[in-house]
Amino acid sequence: MTLPSPVRRRTIGATVAVALGIAAIAPALATVDAAPAAAAESTTLTITPNPAYQNEAFEGWGTSLVWFANATGDYPADVRQDLFDKVFGEDGLNLNIARYNIGGGNASDVPPYLRAGGAVDGWWNPDLAASDADGPITSDYVDRDRYAAAWDADDPASYDFDADETQRWWLTALKDKITKWEAFSNSPPYFMTESGYASGNFNAADEQLKPESVDDFVAYLTTVVDHLEADTGIDFDTIDPFNEPNTNYWGTQIDEATGWPKGGRQEGAHIGPAMQDTVIKALAERLAAEGTSTEAVIAAMDETNPGIFATNWNGWSQTAKDLVTQLNVHSYGQGGSVVARDIAKTAGKPLWMSEVEGNWDSSGKHNLTNIDNGIGMATHLIDDLRNLEPTAWVLWQPVEDLYNMEKVEKLNWGSVLIDFDCNAEGDSERRIADGDADPSCSVKTNAKYNTLRNFTHYVQPGDHLIPSTDAQTTTALRADGTGATLVHANPSTSARTITIDLSKFADIAPGATVTPVVTTESPADDVTANALVQGDAVSIDPVTKQATLTVPAKSVTTFLVDGATGVAADAAPFQDGHAYQLVGRQSAKAFTAAASTGSVPAGTITPRASDATTGAAQVWTAELLSGGGTNTDRYAVRSSSGALLSATSAGTSLVAATREQAAADPSLQWIPTTTNGSEWSLVNVGTSQALEVGGQSTATGAAVGVYQSNNGANQTWSFVDTALTGVQPVTVQTVAGVPAALPATVVPLYGAVQGAPVPVTWDTSAVDWNTPGTIVVNGSGTDGWGAAFTAQAAVDIGGFTTTEPVSLTVAAGSPASAVIAAAPTTVPAQIGASTNRFDTAVTWDFSTLDDADLADTGVVQVRGAAASNDPTAAPVDALLSIIVTAPGERNIAPDATTVASATSTESGYPASNTKNGVRNDKGWSNWRSSNKPASDTLSYELGGEHTIEHVTFYAYKDGSTNSWPSALTVQFRDADGAWIDAPGGAVAVPVPSDGTAPIVDVDLGGVTTSAVRVVMTAYANTHLVVSEVEIYALAPSVATEASLAALRVNGTPVEGFDAGVLEYEVPLAGSADPVVDAIPADRDATVTIEPLDAVPAAAARAAADASDGVVITVTAADGVTTQSTTVTFARTAVATATLSSVAREGVPTTAAVVVDPEDAAVVYAWLLDDEVVDSADTATFTPPTGSAGAALAVRVTVSADGFAPVETTSTPVTVLAAAVDPGTDPGTDPGTNPGTGPGTGSGGGTVGGGDGTSSPSGGSATGTDSLSRTGVDVSSIGLVALLLGLVGFASVLIARRRRSAE
Repeated sequence: MTLPSPVRRRTIGATVAVALGIAAIAPALATVDAAPAAAAESTTLTITPNPAYQNEAFEGWGTSLVWFANATGDYPADVRQDLFDKVFGEDGLNLNIARYNIGGGNASDVPPYLRAGGAVDGWWNPDLAASDADGPITSDYVDRDRYAAAWDADDPASYDFDADETQRWWLTALKDKITKWEAFSNSPPYFMTESGYASGNFNAADEQLKPESVDDFVAYLTTVVDHLEADTGIDFDTIDPFNEPNTNYWGTQIDEATGWPKGGRQEGAHIGPAMQDTVIKALAERLAAEGTSTEAVIAAMDETNPGIFATNWNGWSQTAKDLVTQLNVHSYGQGGSVVARDIAKTAGKPLWMSEVEGNWDSSGKHNLTNIDNGIGMATHLIDDLRNLEPTAWVLWQPVEDLYNMEKVEKLNWGSVLIDFDCNAEGDSERRIADGDADPSCSVKTNAKYNTLRNFTHYVQPGDHLIPSTDAQTTTALRADGTGATLVHANPSTSARTITIDLSKFADIAPGATVTPVVTTESPADDVTANALVQGDAVSIDPVTKQATLTVPAKSVTTFLVDGATGVAADAAPFQDGHAYQLVGRQSAKAFTAAASTGSVPAGTITPRASDATTGAAQVWTAELLSGGGTNTDRYAVRSSSGALLSATSAGTSLVAATREQAAADPSLQWIPTTTNGSEWSLVNVGTSQALEVGGQSTATGAAVGVYQSNNGANQTWSFVDTALTGVQPVTVQTVAGVPAALPATVVPLYGAVQGAPVPVTWDTSAVDWNTPGTIVVNGSGTDGWGAAFTAQAAVDIGGFTTTEPVSLTVAAGSPASAVIAAAPTTVPAQIGASTNRFDTAVTWDFSTLDDADLADTGVVQVRGAAASNDPTAAPVDALLSIIVTAPGERNIAPDATTVASATSTESGYPASNTKNGVRNDKGWSNWRSSNKPASDTLSYELGGEHTIEHVTFYAYKDGSTNSWPSALTVQFRDADGAWIDAPGGAVAVPVPSDGTAPIVDVDLGGVTTSAVRVVMTAYANTHLVVSEVEIYALAPSVATEASLAALRVNGTPVEGFDAGVLEYEVPLAGSADPVVDAIPADRDATVTIEPLDAVPAAAARAAADASDGVVITVTAADGVTTQSTTVTFARTAVATATLSSVAREGVPTTAAVVVDPEDAAVVYAWLLDDEVVDSADTATFTPPTGSAGAALAVRVTVSADGFAPVETTSTPVTVLAAAVDPGTDPGTDPGTNPGTGPGTGSGGGTVGGGDGTSSPSGGSATGTDSLSRTGVDVSSIGLVALLLGLVGFASVLIARRRRSAE
């Protein structure tokens, strides 16, 4: 959308002569007293994927077939096909993995009590022809033990191979679509269970599988799989004998009135870790048995969440662990995801996220369109992929019972919905009973269906998941190596301007682009209308390797990156043979090795050293043992003493070992691990635990050990390569005649990490400080590790000529006093046309600014005076644009100035996690094994006063525990330091009926404070876990201002510039590429500068008149509003003409002409005493006899396509008389003649500035010019840019494209 900028624009103040010292820029205004309005969050984000950490090939997206396949397999063909297409079709969810449920089944006489679709057929024969001493054996409940004794797992007669007809229809239909098949069990058959029911034991925490039935159970599973493979032709890849086995909710409740079950509405069985171990061993034996035909391997254990998954794994024997080929985990609760990740990768096994679903709609009713439901699913999925690193992601079932969701539970599970009771005519039996006007069964989809397809359509099997710096983005490398796919969820109420930073990729191909595919909320009458809407491709800047795009509020966007390939040299944090310092993120101290081997711990943290003398014990060398560029690379880590870092259950130690020994010893192997590609941990293979500083200590001497991963700052390390890669650039300024104050130190660079400053010696021995311009001064030095380096300082010489406009965004109704206090105290200044900027102090003229100026939205301009760097010069003009927007609010909790703390904390879950911007992670926890606190408090120091509107509290459900407070009180600190309750006092925390964690919003009514806290009252003997606390302060809403505040070409303001004028013509001499500075009024806006002929609307105009120029597009901070300005360059050719030899009668004289453009046409005319000589129209002229004493000159007219012609005449010289033959007349000319004009070079060289000398042989030229200065003249150096987008301003050296006349 392109909109005009606000028309109200008032300029206040005049230039005031002042001289102030340099000060820092003031922070943006955040505490302005005005009426609250709609929320407006930060709208800018940079996402940096890292391809150096590639997951194994992604196997795909999937679903289990229960219960929907059981319910729908016999539906009318057209209904069934529609459902098939929605779930598995290419335009549908496009799933490629299916999990077939081998039903357990209840006894034949048990009345129905399971939910619709939940009663999956068992494969046992209900009419078993068997009897015992008590007579014929039935499949009734009462005969369950007799039936179990008679049932023979190896006898085909014990099976009903016609069972499960409806689910088997789906197997046949999916045969050519599914690439991965898994069979799993929710419950053993009723007669193998302790309760005799397939819905669990009477006490849900008691074991359900009879020990004596273990062998029968695994035989039952393998026999069914063997039969299905033979019957359908499909091949199962894995068998999982469990589903959420170690839980306490698989229970059967008996109705006392009937004696039959009334509760436990789905199949399930509690099977603890010890019994799981037994079943795994028995299943492995059965799979290896001679009579088993399937080649499926064991997957396990499909536990409900990563925490219980880890408990189960730790309860297995090593034998059972080795027998399992694939690990499966559900994500109903995501705490401990990184622990499950580490278990899988250290065990060398693929990990599936094999089940999840849910309701993320907070409206309290069933609906199809609420985008919150779709975004909730998307963010959950993103978290799973980031933290678990799974090779597959599988839904519980995407198809839910529409009747149940719509009329009974009134929830929003599933993404595709259909009634689970359709009859042969295609009508719902329940709707018929309800008297619905239209009882027909139809397939419906919701917002989750829309957002899921942003993933399943574009992240394909074979792709490789990689991390990125944004927790709300999934990234994958394409299998064919042509690019990448990013999927980003924006749950906020504001648009986001996203810069995709591809600097970690090695190569950006010409023409590389990013194409957005956006899903937002759709209307009720077309629920997929706004799904997968493809936008225009945006070019990737080949220099910055970035592309900037804007996504709407409340959206899920897929970014298709084409042309980004390879891995940048600095992308991998650990590289074979490199030596590193391991610097803790929390402590900023380095891991320092112990003095000897064998002792525990292997080392401690000490202040980071910057030289080899004090830092030898801090140097660790990486030795690659296996992998390379993957998420499972294994390294040995060797100290400078030669010992290897080891970890066991006792802790860390140093061990004398070779690289070969390390390759065979898991305790010596470490896996660099990350969730965001920029912060890293080291996971030990032997313990599956991460290297950490114990107790989150930051003290010197704190021990370094291992603990299960939790993404804590005490487990996060920077790997600082001790190999020097360069030094930070230095830019300084000075006035002419004054040597620049060059820094005594420079900052060495070790990859992307800065080292401690080191001394530098600058070579200024022959530098010319007198001539304005830009020079480079060379320097040299040695870093602390003994590596020599060279450095360069770019020095701008001259006085400040201009300043860049600056801006401040405030809410309408802000008091002038608050705005004045928040105004920036410095502005960027420049010297001439240089692209360097230097902050200088500024004084603003606020003398006439009052509250009325800030009452309405618009732009208010304030003039100011900036201090010059030349003490003898006048101040430089400055401009401040005050962008006045509608009042809004902003979550200030994630700000660096906000500091979180807690009265007690579980290790690895600090209070700082509650301000990380993630609303559904396990943030802060106060868990302890006993004596759980009755209350706890989370406190937030805000770094200054803010007007706080409300605080939103996001609880977290830790497994099956309601791990949130029963009540909470939000308090703020007043001016006297007292804590004051929010209006209303304590708030009871609800328990959501849908099983999710509660969200509590507390209104503070706009109080001014510098701190808030949340006081929580716990349930008895229950720990507390908080995901996020958002603190909303009054703030400006997102600006729509898209005008320019300044426009310069080659450092010179464009004549007649006005923010309301959108077309300009700027004269330029020659073909040199100009530097264009385009500075927006709102420095939060984005500026893009493109060549005129690259913009379609402008290209036609450019082609018509053979002109060139640029189109400057300003995109406002809202990411939507734009304004374009066209600058056309009116170019004039440039020419200089000189005579290249002494003019003498009878001797040819040649004109030396330098032209720009270099291919310009030149027309010559020779003049004697200002009269044109007829027919003398070439570059060479011979003065005729008799012309001695005349003034000779050459006039040239230069023309070129796209340039105005220019005419220039050389400086006249006096024609000398013809030379006298020395054999007959010695003459009077001694052979030399002092030149009277400037000396000249040849071949278009630079013209000298002093008197030259000439000789009979043609002479030579000397003089003083800019090349006599030492240092490198870089005044004409710039970057050629065909497309460059910069936030805040754009300064671009524009490369002109020559056009030929047509």
